[in-house]
Amino acid sequence: MNIQKIADMTGVSKTTVSRVINQEKYVSSEIREKVLRVIEETGYVPNGNAINLSKGKSNTIGVTLPYNNLCYQSLINSILDQANLNGQKVLLLPTYHEEKIEFDYFSLLEQKTIDSLILTTRTSNIEAWEALNMKGKIISTEKLISDKIPMIYSDRQRCYELLFAELKNAHDTDIVFTVQRGVARSQSTFDKVKAFEMYFGKAIEGRDYYTNISGYEIGKEWVLKTFSNKKIPEVFYINGDDTAAGVLKGLEHLGYQHNHDFLLIGEGNTTFSEVLDFSTIDFTPQKIGEEVVNFVCGKMAESNKKYEPKIIWRLNE
Repeated sequence: MNIQKIADMTGVSKTTVSRVINQEKYVSSEIREKVLRVIEETGYVPNGNAINLSKGKSNTIGVTLPYNNLCYQSLINSILDQANLNGQKVLLLPTYHEEKIEFDYFSLLEQKTIDSLILTTRTSNIEAWEALNMKGKIISTEKLISDKIPMIYSDRQRCYELLFAELKNAHDTDIVFTVQRGVARSQSTFDKVKAFEMYFGKAIEGRDYYTNISGYEIGKEWVLKTFSNKKIPEVFYINGDDTAAGVLKGLEHLGYQHNHDFLLIGEGNTTFSEVLDFSTIDFTPQKIGEEVVNFVCGKMAESNKKYEPKIIWRLNE
């Protein structure tokens, strides 16, 4: 069944059937009811993409994210809430850090499946973003090298520098930090390593920092495997509160006491860090999520804005 068959059965033109489907004016109530009755009787389901193309709008925001990770939970929840307030649907687009998958999602703008695209993770495909910015609004929640793409982000690089500076001033020199991706694949990791080296010298992978660490179970297993037979560092700076919670559990299993034998710092300011009482960093995801939605919905003109993260110290002895 298609529009032409609906038109033949009702004795009207394809244009009239299209106007009824798209809820446009200039169709009499009698004709509208006749077309809708045939659509219901035949069970015809209009092609959503065709409708979007005819309207030029889908009222849908696409949001890329690496995968379903607690690090993005507050940001995604903020985007969902604000989109709902603006009468928008949200399509979550997991990329798994693969550029080809990200590029495939860009075609959704061209097809009018989505009206706009919010990027929560980085890719090297900057040129593609700039070209597709003509197809719909695109904005990043992380800082990009190119200033041609709008961005509202948390100044993570500055926060890393402040954190390592404070640790240096506190005479904490034995520090280990974890990341998910290596320096070559992640700008955030590159910034973190660079900030570390400003105060503590050359950062060596496998000694000063460890990659591919993400999630409660992996954090716990990493600690048990790495520090069962050697001295633990003074400070663990962990990428994500959920991962930090696993690290804490692993260290407790080894007989160490938090804020006595070691200092633990997570990221995200989630319930994990609050309940387990370890330090963390708030990257202001709620505010960023709200503003990127307002931008793509045309309610906010400013498109290059940064927020200062907050280091939340919990140092109870």
